[in-house]
Amino acid sequence: MTTIYNPAMAFDPVVSLRIINNERLRNAQGWAEHRDLGGVLAMTSDAPIPDLNCLEAFNTTEAKLEGLLDIGFALLRAFDCDPAAQLTPLDRPKSVAKHLERRGLRATDRWHTMVFRGDVASIPVNPTIDVRRVEPDDVPLFVSLHAGGEKWVRRLSMSSTLAAINEPGNSFYLAYVEGQPVATTHLLVDGATAGIYAVGTQKAHRRQGIATTLLAAALRDAQAAGCDVIGLRTLAGSDAERLYRRHGFELAHESRLYETPTA
Repeated sequence: MTTIYNPAMAFDPVVSLRIINNERLRNAQGWAEHRDLGGVLAMTSDAPIPDLNCLEAFNTTEAKLEGLLDIGFALLRAFDCDPAAQLTPLDRPKSVAKHLERRGLRATDRWHTMVFRGDVASIPVNPTIDVRRVEPDDVPLFVSLHAGGEKWVRRLSMSSTLAAINEPGNSFYLAYVEGQPVATTHLLVDGATAGIYAVGTQKAHRRQGIATTLLAAALRDAQAAGCDVIGLRTLAGSDAERLYRRHGFELAHESRLYETPTA
């Protein structure tokens, strides 16, 4: 398939924003809620992690920034969350990180948002893997695989999947090996942008090409839907990132999570 992307191209804010907006749409389907504070978004969730309870999407001036941080962090504290912020190259002003550091926050996790610039036909698939679309009756099965043993993940995964499965643009997948479900993926198509989420394989079935086979199925469906931007987010330097790079994904941008240090 011919691609509109140059693999050597520099940071493209339009592409990054499209992927970020897709992720926000996914979060709004049961994972988190965003509040517009007039220059920054405050994201809150029932999840006990800073990634879903933080300030993001700064778009303000130097003069207004400190006031917005006061308001945003007060809101997070009202939800029993410590101050946290997620920064990308899209944030303005560029001094946000310095302001956070002066308040005692420190950069922790590095996340890579990636965009597909490859050829899905070149991705090797395992023909023994049975890829099936998730139907409403399959939701508990999908959730049990996606959430693992984490109760809060199970709770939010259930609410999100139930909210999204009958909404246009959402496709949930299960991969079966010898009749047993072992892996999950979620594709969210919004216009010409697609996001890939909930990629996971049971530990005993890893390194068999299962995640790659699911990935190829999601990519084919996204392209068939007319998407020219297909993105995902993964922990920087992880095995998952190396897998995605092998199969045609490239870095769109890096985000950094700033948290309040724990004692």
